[in-house]
Amino acid sequence: MPLFYKPLQSNVASKDGKKKWHPRLVKVGKMIDTQKIAELIADKASLTAGDVHNVIRNLMSVMREQLLNSRTVKLDGLGSFTMMANASGKGVLNADDVSPTQIVNLRVQFTPTGIRGIGAGGTTRAMYTGVEYQRWTGTADAETGGDSGGTTTDPAKPRDPTSPSKPKDPLA
Repeated sequence: MPLFYKPLQSNVASKDGKKKWHPRLVKVGKMIDTQKIAELIADKASLTAGDVHNVIRNLMSVMREQLLNSRTVKLDGLGSFTMMANASGKGVLNADDVSPTQIVNLRVQFTPTGIRGIGAGGTTRAMYTGVEYQRWTGTADAETGGDSGGTTTDPAKPRDPTSPSKPKDPLA
């Protein structure tokens, strides 16, 4: 299944004074929740959807526990999760004055598993290998799950996300 995109014009003009167009990924259909993921995994395994759902809940609980104990959690074939803190605008002049009261928010950073030796010998993200793109031509609001317009294959050949000229990985 492809990633759908639509053209989006920048609100800010570039150096040449023109507002340029860029691809923006489109979400199609309803969000997939934990129960649906459990059902989809159960269809591929010898477990019930309830068993899989229980494993997912326990995975989230154990991951939270480990992340809050200052550990990075790596799931082979998926990627790693690391807790990050932001102290935006709350710097102090002396190292001895640094304290947790400076932290304004926490977030979990996900980094997909890398694969070495793809393409020009560099590293790529396993989740991005083999990605195909299609231009979204739907007329309904894709974010809410509408699908009245369908899609057509973009006449331009999709860019290979594993090529060395790919943009900086937003998840890295």
